[in-house]
Amino acid sequence: MQHFIHSIKNSMITRLHTLTSSLAHSTRSEHILLWPFLLTAALGTWNHFFYSFSGNSAFIALFCPVNESVWEHLKLLFFPFLFVSALEYTCYRRSPLRFFYSRYIGVVSGMIFTVAFFYTYSGIIGRNFLLIDILLFFSSVLIAFVSANHFYLQNRSMRASDRTYIITLWAVTALFFFVFTCFPPDIPLFYSP
Repeated sequence: MQHFIHSIKNSMITRLHTLTSSLAHSTRSEHILLWPFLLTAALGTWNHFFYSFSGNSAFIALFCPVNESVWEHLKLLFFPFLFVSALEYTCYRRSPLRFFYSRYIGVVSGMIFTVAFFYTYSGIIGRNFLLIDILLFFSSVLIAFVSANHFYLQNRSMRASDRTYIITLWAVTALFFFVFTCFPPDIPLFYSP
């Protein structure tokens, strides 16, 4: 069992090290990925503690985890990713429909990876480990950005009528976070260990 945990930890550390090495030796255009990744990771980390720092504010609870459930921890990726994407858009002024649609696909990919990997490894081992969970968060942020950038490059055409669709995707997902924070369903995804 310890060998399995050690193997997972080393694999994730190696992948993060490879990413940081390649980003450090990348061209200027590739650096566009570096600062949003680092800022999202930093905001997501800070987001984990902000609810308790706010004195358990009901408003802050909508955007930050209020317990240790997997669902609540998806907020660590979703809201910082949305904020950083909006900031990045204002800096680079990319095609807004393509940009925000690809970012939505990216954040959903990162959240699916979080849920799938967490339940796979904790199901195999029988419990979760803080170090693996932390590495999982950073890996999910990386997957979200890589997926978003890949989809942005692949998806060249968006119609103006898609604007409502894209805004609706982001708004409905945020609404799910708000509603399920206040009224969590009685399924394991929403249980706090």
